[in-house]
Amino acid sequence: MKQYDTFNFPKAYRDIALEYVNYKQSLGFKYSYVEQSKVNRMLRFIYAHSKSDPILALQPELVKAYATKNDNESARTLHTRQSHIRQFALFLNLRGISAFVYPKELVKVSKNFVPYIFTQDEMNRILREADAIKPNKNKFVNTPYIYPAVIRVLYGCGLRVSEALALKCEHVDLDNGILVVMKGKNNVSRLVPVSGSLRQYLSIYNSKVVRMGNPHFFPALHKERYSPTTIRNQFRRLEEKAGISQLSTGRYPRVHDLRHTFSVHALEQMIRKGMDPYCSLPILSTYLGHKGVESTEKYLRLTKQYFIDILQFSHENAEKIFPEV
Repeated sequence: MKQYDTFNFPKAYRDIALEYVNYKQSLGFKYSYVEQSKVNRMLRFIYAHSKSDPILALQPELVKAYATKNDNESARTLHTRQSHIRQFALFLNLRGISAFVYPKELVKVSKNFVPYIFTQDEMNRILREADAIKPNKNKFVNTPYIYPAVIRVLYGCGLRVSEALALKCEHVDLDNGILVVMKGKNNVSRLVPVSGSLRQYLSIYNSKVVRMGNPHFFPALHKERYSPTTIRNQFRRLEEKAGISQLSTGRYPRVHDLRHTFSVHALEQMIRKGMDPYCSLPILSTYLGHKGVESTEKYLRLTKQYFIDILQFSHENAEKIFPEV
């Protein structure tokens, strides 16, 4: 449940690990606990297999062994490992340690990923199951309130899971219906308006939750905050109970797909109000905290397909609304 900020690296390589993490953070990268855990995996491999003196004088054989595909490993996971060991070698060279740098041409990752867009009926079923949650094994009184509220914020505001869990009480203005997202992805801070119905729901939630001095809007035990992994696991269990179908991969839609669903539904509403789809993009892009409109453009294609598949628009009528998609 606990959300840590700094990985507890083993003593053998703690100093170099923390120096590398601090270096990356000084460049503007957040380098969260999850990223640090990947650094730990890399350093554990290096210290277990390096035959160099010093250990960090990375030889080509060692680097290539770490950057080689494992059984049943996705291209994305391999790409991440290759990137990590390449970036670490560049860092070592800056420190005067001669290390082999993995080539810049990393394994290609498919960009054809299509997110899952939940229907309104599916969302109703998921929320119904979330509202039925009881206190957990630790008898934590907030459990029945936390998960339904987090899911509603993800679905109703399009926040990333990490952004929602990082919210502190001071960042939630329920009087005016504004969430202040501090240093989200790409270190972008933004104001996120909340709908009237969600603001009312969160006001009721806020009156029920027991904080005991915890500053987080979604408080965990011992003044901690929830881990994104905890939310993802709970969401998958809720999908099973709600009868959400598994994808062709055998997995369930991700909790991050709530953000995609919000984006498509938001575009749908703006288009229904007569706004030009392309004029809507900068608004949605700012709301989502994207670096540029390019990151938001994919939702036009998804929204067009949503109009055809879900709202039963003909291809001809959809083309009138989305003439250049």
